[in-house]
Amino acid sequence: MKIIITKENLIKALQKIIGVVEKRQTMPILSHILFREKEGGFEVVASDLEVQLSASLVLENGSDFTENITIPGRKLFDIGKGLPDEAILEIDKIEEGKLQIRSKKSKFILSALDAATFPLMDTVDENNLDFTIKSSDFKQIVNKTAFAMAQQDVRYYLNGLYLNLSNKELFGVATDGHRLAKSGVETEFIMQESVNAIIPRKGVVEIDKQLEDVEENLNATISKNHLQISNKNTQAISKLIDGKFPDYEKVIPADANMKVIVDCKSLKEALIRVSILSNDRFRGVRLNFDNNEIKVSANNPEKEEASDDIKATYSGEPLEVGFNVNYLIDVLNVIKTKNVQILLKDNNSSALLTPENDNSSSYVVMPLRL
Repeated sequence: MKIIITKENLIKALQKIIGVVEKRQTMPILSHILFREKEGGFEVVASDLEVQLSASLVLENGSDFTENITIPGRKLFDIGKGLPDEAILEIDKIEEGKLQIRSKKSKFILSALDAATFPLMDTVDENNLDFTIKSSDFKQIVNKTAFAMAQQDVRYYLNGLYLNLSNKELFGVATDGHRLAKSGVETEFIMQESVNAIIPRKGVVEIDKQLEDVEENLNATISKNHLQISNKNTQAISKLIDGKFPDYEKVIPADANMKVIVDCKSLKEALIRVSILSNDRFRGVRLNFDNNEIKVSANNPEKEEASDDIKATYSGEPLEVGFNVNYLIDVLNVIKTKNVQILLKDNNSSALLTPENDNSSSYVVMPLRL
């Protein structure tokens, strides 16, 4: 049993999967990664029982891969990073439960566990839905919505990204109860009825690391309990959240009739400047809309104040609304058009933000009483 691999190829593969390898595990096998043969090639696999990641391995000539093995994941990653860039590693099984890693004059003896005990996810389900989508399209949906996911909310179905596949459309929705993000892309799906799933936060984060902003097609499968996404070199499998996502359509304002058009960069920079003197706890800022201008202002318990005026297109009645500045900045960070459109109804209603002349994404931010 001998694995010969360059540092470059080892680190390249491990970087794609190391995110799910925890240093402290209630199950020791989960701190290990699995080296295995698959479909005429080799791959390395990591799992935390919620997300399973795998990446292809390119081995050097002279390798003699005769059996699956496990190696402590983070220790191997750290060993690899510590070797010279041009290093070649040789991994040998020296006895049951022991592996040796050598690279020139460096030598490491690591523990190994029974590869048969590694918990691989079973994604076979009688109701599988297979589809393909461009990697760049899926990454766009994730990047434009994931920031609005809840974190450790008791409403567990909010701690993830809602994915909906319908006729000729795929879109994602995330909300933490204070703000909502929705983004979608056109597809060639021909479907009689829509299919949806909630991907947990950890799954979204790790899948995003696998995705590249390229035109390459991804193969995806949604089953009752799992989402699987793969390309020629990597695969990610995530458990799904078993729950009902809230009716997000009710949250999106339908009767907001006061329209503001403002330069994204100017608004974002003003918000960042003014927020320096906002309340550290509530992060509130006031936006005053009046006569083609937005006045951004904030104050704090120390009676310190800041304000900034920026030009905008607005001819409605004067209006003052408070918002959490972080929520507004998060939205502006993912809007790529020059201008953002803000629709408002009154100072007690949520704001609807969209990229100007682009209906693919929409964002809702609840007001804050200041």
